[in-house]
Amino acid sequence: MNSPKRIIDVNINRLTEGLRVVEEIVRFEFEDKELLVSIREIRNRLTKTIKNYRRTVIPFRESETDLGRSEKFDKLKRQNLSDVIFANLKRSQEASRVLEEIIKIYDTKMSAFFKRIRFSLYDIEKKAVFRTTGKRKKED
Repeated sequence: MNSPKRIIDVNINRLTEGLRVVEEIVRFEFEDKELLVSIREIRNRLTKTIKNYRRTVIPFRESETDLGRSEKFDKLKRQNLSDVIFANLKRSQEASRVLEEIIKIYDTKMSAFFKRIRFSLYDIEKKAVFRTTGKRKKED
């Protein structure tokens, strides 16, 4: 049963890579210290928490034959940094959800950790929307 471990490996990579992209845009484009601190806290907590999981799933990696490796796999264009940040927030949220579900096979406590990460990313996304549009959604 190696496929769950491959799924975990791919999604840990997807989550950490997406967070790094978001962090760099917030740091250098938005220059938003509060948002930067929030993202770094998530990334640092994640790095510490998944350290052992990452080591145990890497041996199951098959990147040389991964169907998603092709340059044709992700054809979505990005028009600006706003597109990039939202694509990477979504990527990170989706990876968190996959990890939340797949890790339930092994560890329900760790599954709950990824759920908390996912909801934190929803909050960051809301702040990023405000940051990019300069306005909040009107209350009904």
